[in-house]
Amino acid sequence: MRGAAVTAGLGIGAALVVLGAAAAHPACARRLPVPPAARADEHRAVAGRPPTSGWRRLWIALLSLAAGVAAPPLAVLPPLAAWVRHRTRALHQEREVERSIARGLPDVVDLLLLCTEAGWSLPIAHHEIATRVPPPLSGALSAAAAAADGGLPRSDALLAALSPLGDRARALGHVLADHLHYGVPLGPGLERLGIELRLERRRRAELDARRVPVRLLGPLVACILPAFALLTVVPLLAASLRALPT
Repeated sequence: MRGAAVTAGLGIGAALVVLGAAAAHPACARRLPVPPAARADEHRAVAGRPPTSGWRRLWIALLSLAAGVAAPPLAVLPPLAAWVRHRTRALHQEREVERSIARGLPDVVDLLLLCTEAGWSLPIAHHEIATRVPPPLSGALSAAAAAADGGLPRSDALLAALSPLGDRARALGHVLADHLHYGVPLGPGLERLGIELRLERRRRAELDARRVPVRLLGPLVACILPAFALLTVVPLLAASLRALPT
């Protein structure tokens, strides 16, 4: 019976390791779609990190097998913890990409408006701005510029590159495409879109500022209050205990 339980635990552990590795694979994570150039920026940003995914999966396999030998139901814990950690990291990366887009898109609109008011045509402004904005917007604009230089209509290239970055970026792509297709004046559309984007960025900043007191509760409860009690209450209690008659 003991040997059968150990065998069953090993089998369950191996199956859960395979399922956990498959679920934790980056291809299974829901990520914000970005153009290839933006993905290249992200890969270059993390290029200096050592490839530890193989070692991590090996450790998960060993822990799962050990847990399966000790108690078969515990074999699910290491793959489950790895999957939760991977999903949490993927969601955090998604939020960071969305925040970077929301922070950088008003600057892109302002730069486009500045260049067009200075008399530059949109193709010239496009090439100049693509190298002066943060990723993933820089990757999207660079990919659109490369596609336009390769023969694709610039309006289609801009729409294809900006649409995956969200509704606001898609609206900017439509403003630029209307200007290129139909000759619609670029200034009024960019001014209106810039006002909306700046207001949205300000609302996001105000919301983040309101969350600061909530984020400070953890350090306050875990560090400041115990230190205050240790420095004030404990000495009084010690002095009171010493003053008690024996």
